[in-house]
Amino acid sequence: MLAPFRLLRKTFFAAALLVFACAAAQAQAPGWANKLLPERLGDFRAAGSVTQADAAPSKAAPQDYSINDAARREYRAPAGGNYEVAYEVTVVQTASSSAAYSLLTARGLGEPGAGRIDLGGAEAVSRVNVGFVAFVKGPMYVSVAALTKPSGPHDAVSLARAVAGSIEAGTTELPVLVVHLPEWERKVREGVGYAVSHAALLRAAGELPALDAVPFDGGTEAVTARYGDAQLVVVEFPTPQHAFDADAAISARINDFRAAGQPAPSQYKRVGNYSVFVFGEGDAGAADELISGVKYEKDVRWLGRNPRAEEIMTRRYTATMGGVLLTTLITTGLAILLCLGVGAVIGGTVFLRRRAQQAEKEAYSDAGGMVRLNIEELNAPVPSSKLVGQGED
Repeated sequence: MLAPFRLLRKTFFAAALLVFACAAAQAQAPGWANKLLPERLGDFRAAGSVTQADAAPSKAAPQDYSINDAARREYRAPAGGNYEVAYEVTVVQTASSSAAYSLLTARGLGEPGAGRIDLGGAEAVSRVNVGFVAFVKGPMYVSVAALTKPSGPHDAVSLARAVAGSIEAGTTELPVLVVHLPEWERKVREGVGYAVSHAALLRAAGELPALDAVPFDGGTEAVTARYGDAQLVVVEFPTPQHAFDADAAISARINDFRAAGQPAPSQYKRVGNYSVFVFGEGDAGAADELISGVKYEKDVRWLGRNPRAEEIMTRRYTATMGGVLLTTLITTGLAILLCLGVGAVIGGTVFLRRRAQQAEKEAYSDAGGMVRLNIEELNAPVPSSKLVGQGED
């Protein structure tokens, strides 16, 4: 009778140990977080240990924003010499800077009125209100939230700057897709949504028709923003083949919606590797104008050696040498023309001056007014006996 009891007790202890082990593993912070969240950050002092955090937005999965890991730690700021004001710092490690920016926009930091602040070069920064700051630096997303009433409006910013300084150098620029939006600077201030997954796109843009036909694989990213009553969605595919296949699927889905009389995008167009949607715009001309404002810059890169490298170098060399020869010919021709012009001016001036001097003097001529060249007697003195004196016949 004791055997079943002992077996039950061992099973209970094993389950309890497993639960405690899972809880300890859950509470244990990742190694990289201890470096980013040390005991002191500027004037702020840690009030507890580093723990793991659930960084995904509400009702979202971590893979929707390519979240690898997350940690948080509580810090306290000195208020009147005592550490009284508490802040919670959350650091999230994502797969890329685009994923970190997607998480930034999903956290409500793209709402109208959110400002951007300078955190030592971090550009993708939003400040929701006093006591809450979030920014992106490389693949890291960081948020600083006041747990108690802040002692000053800049405490959260100071703590955020200290955290940003502990993060190794990474890109602080906005994703290129955001910069290609029409009036992108104003839209970033007003609020945009960025997505690196299909679920994140539906969360940012809403359950819009035809978006379910957009495949998110191989690095596809999307951005959405509102322009009046219109919702603009731009999806970027990694290769032209991806864009071609997706365009065929999306066009077929839109045609099915229109044939069935169901809601469809106001306008759709493929622009390079982009698929551009406009929803809610009744004016077709305005929708076309909005799509035409999307910038697409083609950037072709070879993974290995460019097979057309020699051809490109030959064409570049030919163009360079042709330019050199043309410049040389033009320079030589201009120099010749300049020399001829200067010579003509100087020669003409001398000639005209001598003619004027000759016209002022009355010269004697025994050749009927003609000029006689006395070449034979040029070097011999003229005998005075042969000259006719004045008044003599």
